[in-house]
Amino acid sequence: MGAWSRHDIEGVLAPMADDVAWHYHVGSKPVHGREAMGRFLERLASHQQQLDWKMVQAAENDNSVLIEGTDDYVNPQGHHVQAPYMGVFEFDAEDRIVAWRDYVDMATMQIGERGDPLPDFLQELVDRPPA
Repeated sequence: MGAWSRHDIEGVLAPMADDVAWHYHVGSKPVHGREAMGRFLERLASHQQQLDWKMVQAAENDNSVLIEGTDDYVNPQGHHVQAPYMGVFEFDAEDRIVAWRDYVDMATMQIGERGDPLPDFLQELVDRPPA
């Protein structure tokens, strides 16, 4: 999370397995492999500025960690984008991430992308304090 807030792509990739499968948005085709993930993050970095990826809570189960939080950034048009999300990280025996799935509602993200305010019921979710 800290690496991404600095756009430190190598830092984001460091814990990834070479064959990581990243569903940056469940519902979209996944990105396969560290190299492809790096290329995707390079493009995403130019779109997401002033990053504040907030974790509200986390849970661990066997080889998986689930994180609930808020995506929070400013887009190139200067619009503040916030959306609640859930992320799942699966680890191998060497503690490298082999699978990463982000569950975020793209319609909610589009509200911020347009520069429109979130409805109160969503704003309550993104305003929760970090863990």
